[in-house]
Amino acid sequence: MPPADSSSTSVPAWASPAIAPFARGRLRRLMPGLSFVLAWIILALGWEIGAATEVLNPRILPPPSVVIPYILQGPGAAGIGPQQVTYGEAIVKTLARVLIGLILGLIAAIPLGTVLAVVNPVRQLILPMIQTIAPIAPVAWVPVAIALLGIGDQSAIFVVFMGVFAVMTLATAAAIENVPQELIKTARSLGARGHQLWLWVVLPATAPSLLTIVRVNFFAAWMAVLAGEMAGINSGLGALIILGQQQFNMRLVMTGIITIGVLGFAIDRLILLIQRRLLWWEARSKGRTNG
Repeated sequence: MPPADSSSTSVPAWASPAIAPFARGRLRRLMPGLSFVLAWIILALGWEIGAATEVLNPRILPPPSVVIPYILQGPGAAGIGPQQVTYGEAIVKTLARVLIGLILGLIAAIPLGTVLAVVNPVRQLILPMIQTIAPIAPVAWVPVAIALLGIGDQSAIFVVFMGVFAVMTLATAAAIENVPQELIKTARSLGARGHQLWLWVVLPATAPSLLTIVRVNFFAAWMAVLAGEMAGINSGLGALIILGQQQFNMRLVMTGIITIGVLGFAIDRLILLIQRRLLWWEARSKGRTNG
């Protein structure tokens, strides 16, 4: 019998060698999301089993089967009279305070950090003060904020600002100082001067570290405003959790905690996406390296 003609045998599309790299790449892109979902499923199952077996006290730590329906139906308000805090209002207030405080902190810190890196007399005068402020925990500013600005949005924004400003100033100065001198010398030899040097050399060299620090400072701002809301600024998600605890409404407490985690994670992913879009040259260089 003559040998079968291999050219007449049809090869399934999925078996094509060109498909394998595509499938591996798609799986690699999906893995972080799948891992995230799997981790939370495992945690929820453990939490549910712990509550069912009373290893975890379900009155103090209500399980997901109780908390999730409570979130979906719309959590009620906590507090009485002028101290009453609603769930939707708490989310809006906390997000607005973090956003405004973070933006104001960056607007003040980046120019000052640039001046500290470039102008030595200013550095000698201002840097010790910034280094003294940086280690102070944001929650320590809450009494000062309330005494100066009263209870309200201004105090929360001030706490966020102080939690971001000093650290971001030091990070900006360090990032500019760490720009390789070889890059600057090369750019100057090619004719770059003044704003061209800053735009085409310093900014691209410092942008990756600065945007990473912005992500870190977001978490600092997020924790600062929540600490402030819990410590005396009687509104927002932090205040909602404290009021829920005082009323022993643990479903509301867990709702606040879960909301804080989900919102923080979502905003961090958004900042990371913006970072990847802005730093397109980094993504390309990593693609070449991985290739």
